[in-house]
Amino acid sequence: MKRLPFFLPMASCPHRCIYCDQISITGKSAAPSPDDVARQLALEKEPLEVCFFGGSFTCLPKERREAYIGAFLKAPQGSRLRFSTHPLCVSRAILSGFAGLSLASIEVGISSLDDAVLSTCRRGYRGQEAVEAIKEILNFSYPVGVQLMIGLPGQSEESSMEDIDRLAYVKGPRDMELRIYPCLVIEGTPLAEMVHSGAYVPLSLEECVRRSGKLLQRARSLGFTILRVGLLETTSLAKSVIGGPYHPALGELARAEALALELTRLSPTGPWVLPSASTSLLLGHGGFGLRRLARMAGMSPDAARSLISWR
Repeated sequence: MKRLPFFLPMASCPHRCIYCDQISITGKSAAPSPDDVARQLALEKEPLEVCFFGGSFTCLPKERREAYIGAFLKAPQGSRLRFSTHPLCVSRAILSGFAGLSLASIEVGISSLDDAVLSTCRRGYRGQEAVEAIKEILNFSYPVGVQLMIGLPGQSEESSMEDIDRLAYVKGPRDMELRIYPCLVIEGTPLAEMVHSGAYVPLSLEECVRRSGKLLQRARSLGFTILRVGLLETTSLAKSVIGGPYHPALGELARAEALALELTRLSPTGPWVLPSASTSLLLGHGGFGLRRLARMAGMSPDAARSLISWR
């Protein structure tokens, strides 16, 4: 199903996080009005996912939120609603307002469940509060997604792995979507000031790929549905980033890392049988995935390639 995103940059976010500048990330300086959304959706002919990203949808004033929902109802029959929001604006009263709507997902921007990391990043809540917000959504049987970040100030690899394990315990056998974003340094943010003062050192691209791949592999094994690894590439983002693991193909690199981890878990030194669809993951980007597989298996890339068969 086609997705049609509408960006509400930093709309009603209850706190300004030290790393965030939605205008630079999305390239959108103003949110469309509910009337703008309704007019665009009225032109669509086929069912689609209507997505509200960039702000905290459930934090919007009730009248504004209901106006956007009214605009969503102009979409073709069979369409679904997806939006991102902040854990502090998830309550039984707010969630009851979505009853009867066709929801694709409520994506909760968690970033981390580590209280020290959350405090440093000025998220405004503790990890348990985020967990309770997710539980509340699950109690309504609404589809839910979470957005985690890699490389936040004070965040360790162990912290990230504990986050995914904790979320897996909360979801149990139910599905949960996952997005993994790198912590990038945007000019003009408090995080940029921390970099300039030496208080924060961003992850290197290599380390971010390694951590993202490990987190991705663990998440898959725990039954998460992976929506995205890395930020959507925009001209505005490319111009604004002054530090951190920025790469337009971060998602592909992380997936290649995760594939190499999974292959060596199943067979530490080969042989390996892969679907042909995985060819680009291993051989793309200068053979990045193959080189990672070879390094994990303790052999040369040529030797590793000789142990791969395709089906």
